[in-house]
Amino acid sequence: MKIKSIFSSALMLGATTLASQSFAGNILLTEFDFASGGGSSDIYIDMKTNLEADGHTVDIVDARGGGNVASALGSTSYDQVFLFDLTSTAHLNAADISAIDSFWDPSKGVVVDTRSYGYHFQGNDPSEVALLQNVAESLDLSGGGLWIGTDHDSAWTQNANPVLSAIGIDTITGSFSNPVNFADPTSVLLDGVTPTDLWGGGMSVGRAPVGIQPNGIEMFIHFGNDDGGRVLPYISASFDLQGPVPTPVPEPGTLALLGFGLVGLAYSR
Repeated sequence: MKIKSIFSSALMLGATTLASQSFAGNILLTEFDFASGGGSSDIYIDMKTNLEADGHTVDIVDARGGGNVASALGSTSYDQVFLFDLTSTAHLNAADISAIDSFWDPSKGVVVDTRSYGYHFQGNDPSEVALLQNVAESLDLSGGGLWIGTDHDSAWTQNANPVLSAIGIDTITGSFSNPVNFADPTSVLLDGVTPTDLWGGGMSVGRAPVGIQPNGIEMFIHFGNDDGGRVLPYISASFDLQGPVPTPVPEPGTLALLGFGLVGLAYSR
């Protein structure tokens, strides 16, 4: 009976280890204003539904009350925070910004999307859904992280820019309507995405941060405009087009050896 118990424990350990690599993040999504849009009754519910369809768990926090985000991060362990800055009002207070700063560190991923209002105007468009899911999957592979969705500066970055400053990343700047003509199909974020279907090209959106940041990380362009060598990024990320390098996990054979080793230990006793 003792051998059977140890063998069962070994199998459970292997199963648990494999399950932990399913890359299904626990996500906190901020709700600000304009819940209804693009024919949807609630765009935040749509985002939650589309992320959960990809295996994630999503909680929505009403971020219009100062301190609510800090309270949510203090009471529940999250892998990712989706800061959807869909408002022209500075709702986050110092405690919220500090909590997000404490949640994120340079070992995690970050994605900045200055044309994210596409989720307001056409949130269930297949390309918008694929992009959203690709972001969450990439942040999972990064060990968690932060998605910041905004529009142009300064009216629509009232919450995003203070957070970016707090974590040591350049803020979103300007208001541009340049058409999208840079969208590398090898980008991990654009897998299954038709770039021309994404909202943003020809609209007024901001410049996402690229290059070496004040905190030392590098941000890479994934989508935007290239005007004869002058690149205008609309989506940038802390990983390059190939995506983040996942944390190494034990090979299945290693797990099997671990199980048999435990069984051998039982026999030796």
